[in-house]
Amino acid sequence: MKELIKQIEDKIYYNDYDLSKLALKYGTPLKITFLDIIKEHVISLKESFDKAILNNNYNGKFIYLNANKANYGPREIEAAFDVSDGLETSSYYDLLLTKKLFEKHPEYKNKYLVCNGYKLNDYIDTIINCYNEGYKIIDIIDSVSEYEILKETELPIEVGLRVHLEAQYNEHDDEPKNDRFGLTKSDLNYILNDLSKTNLLLTTIHYHQRGFDFEEDKFMINFEKTFNLYVEALKKYPTIKYFDIGGGTPLPTGGGFDYDKYTNLVISSLKSLCKKNDCIEPSIISENGKYSQKDAVVNLYQVIGVKRTDEYPWYIINGSLLIALPEMYALGEPMIIKPVNHLDSEMVKAHLGGATCDCDDVYQEKSGYINLPVNTDHLYIGILGTGSYQNSMNGKGGIHHCLLPEEIDLVIDGNKEYLRSSLQSIDDILRISKF
Repeated sequence: MKELIKQIEDKIYYNDYDLSKLALKYGTPLKITFLDIIKEHVISLKESFDKAILNNNYNGKFIYLNANKANYGPREIEAAFDVSDGLETSSYYDLLLTKKLFEKHPEYKNKYLVCNGYKLNDYIDTIINCYNEGYKIIDIIDSVSEYEILKETELPIEVGLRVHLEAQYNEHDDEPKNDRFGLTKSDLNYILNDLSKTNLLLTTIHYHQRGFDFEEDKFMINFEKTFNLYVEALKKYPTIKYFDIGGGTPLPTGGGFDYDKYTNLVISSLKSLCKKNDCIEPSIISENGKYSQKDAVVNLYQVIGVKRTDEYPWYIINGSLLIALPEMYALGEPMIIKPVNHLDSEMVKAHLGGATCDCDDVYQEKSGYINLPVNTDHLYIGILGTGSYQNSMNGKGGIHHCLLPEEIDLVIDGNKEYLRSSLQSIDDILRISKF
């Protein structure tokens, strides 16, 4: 995978662009989306899996799905859709949006459409409509109630079963066990015993593997548990042909991850387990959101003032960290935050503060500070890798904390740069609020 962050002389370049130059050209606060990074990430992982499949003489194929929920920007989804094998939806409205995208691109009608999430009647009805319209749709069943509705249709809809697995924790982990998704062992047994009485076509065994911080031991525990259920189900239903890892693709913040090693682990493990259990080698589905989208976006802010009220000075930016970093604040995801120019200046220990009237609108590293240049003349701060969940969690196009305006929105597609939107105006805010 391409190395995105480079320091050249006293500046940070991202995807070979001088970030401070873009900030000077367009102004700040500025959000920059690089569509080619999305495509490169998809292509790179597909190539890595294809190489592992070839090297291991594996009989299945790799199927890459873009998980739309990570970023609902139409250009962002389209960039991924162009080079992916299909799209994955997580809700009724997500499916409506995705169906519009398929209609816009009829040339992709034969790509996969995989539906996840807890489903009420409106979501299930739309899945049925998509099936009747000839989409290559797979409904991943998440509850017995969903199964009962589907079987009453008497249609041979292609379905998968989402397995509920308890997350693996170390004794010092403080993350709550909050996985409410999937079918319990008793749910699975009921459906597997009942499914033969229906017209539904079982093709997929699915589990979700959180992939942001890859830990091989935890990954393999869930992997092998689910595979054992795959073998058990396959004995009853030889129609099963997909092993769906859900998320699971690693995206370590520090970079430098060996994806060839990871894909070889997945393929060689499946090869070995299939040989041991004397079963067919399934195709692998991977639903990727953060992996597709996260690295494609950076946010840039200008330091507009320095305050000295504590041991370390406060560098104030012309934006809000709370608005820019909901993924970090809400989910505890690590982010890369650093100055992008004046790197030849003397550095000082400092805190970052947003321009809102909120004591939580701050950033510092675990050390209790962040190293920033003493030279604050047109000093820009970059938040690198903000492409996943930011639009939906901070309310793209809405009203933001302390009424700070939404950032300038720049899209770069190859060598083309164009503004998707200018800095949000007070008139925009008043119109939304119906003031």
